[in-house]
Amino acid sequence: MLLENQLGTLGKQIVFDKESWTLELGSGMQMNPESVDKGVQGIKNYLAEKGVLSIPDFPLPQTASHRVTFIPKSTIKKYYAPSGGMIQLRVKLGTLIEAGERLYQILSFNKEEKLPKLIDVCAENAGLVFDISTNHAVNEGEYVLSVM
Repeated sequence: MLLENQLGTLGKQIVFDKESWTLELGSGMQMNPESVDKGVQGIKNYLAEKGVLSIPDFPLPQTASHRVTFIPKSTIKKYYAPSGGMIQLRVKLGTLIEAGERLYQILSFNKEEKLPKLIDVCAENAGLVFDISTNHAVNEGEYVLSVM
């Protein structure tokens, strides 16, 4: 927006698109046919809405009133494993969480011949869980999930 304003003061009124689409194929090394279908539908809908393509039955009527909400990237909190182990009791994708609520638990094994310990990882702030890793086994410092 700042660049758009600066160009406007120079007599070059340009509006940059902010939308983008990525074709989702699934997760990890496996393709999910449902994800591929939804991704293709989304791209076709976007292109029809923008007038780039003329496709019968597009844009989809159920998306006519859909609004895109942009959030600052700085408000996204990524959570990483504080210790290696097995992730359990992880919240589901799309869950609304409150500050202090448990996001996941790690069953952490050690090399000291002691029983494994449970480590609760709790949300720093309220938000929506919008990304989750596919791994259930993690090393210390590996990505687990993101909240916005």
